[in-house]
Amino acid sequence: MARYRINKGVGRAVEVKGLRAQYFIYAVIGVILAVIIFFVLSFIVGQTLSLLLSFVSLVFNISICFVLNNKFGENGLNQLYAQRATPDRIAFNKRVCRIIVVNNED
Repeated sequence: MARYRINKGVGRAVEVKGLRAQYFIYAVIGVILAVIIFFVLSFIVGQTLSLLLSFVSLVFNISICFVLNNKFGENGLNQLYAQRATPDRIAFNKRVCRIIVVNNED
């Protein structure tokens, strides 16, 4: 009978170089956008300026990802967005007699 090792990482969030889950995806999207910025700007303004601008945008994106990862953690940013989406209070302006509906269909 063959013995198989159990994968202990099942169910955990993806973590690469300290970036967890959604922040890693944001970083990858930022790298792709930096490459696109380089290609588009290289046709317009020249290669050196486009390389500089794409590198600055890449560094800015990666640093923001690490800052958000350290500040909010794995699910903290989603919790912050959910907290902002909930209302501060519930306004209820109907009268009680309109709420209570008596059904007189006998």
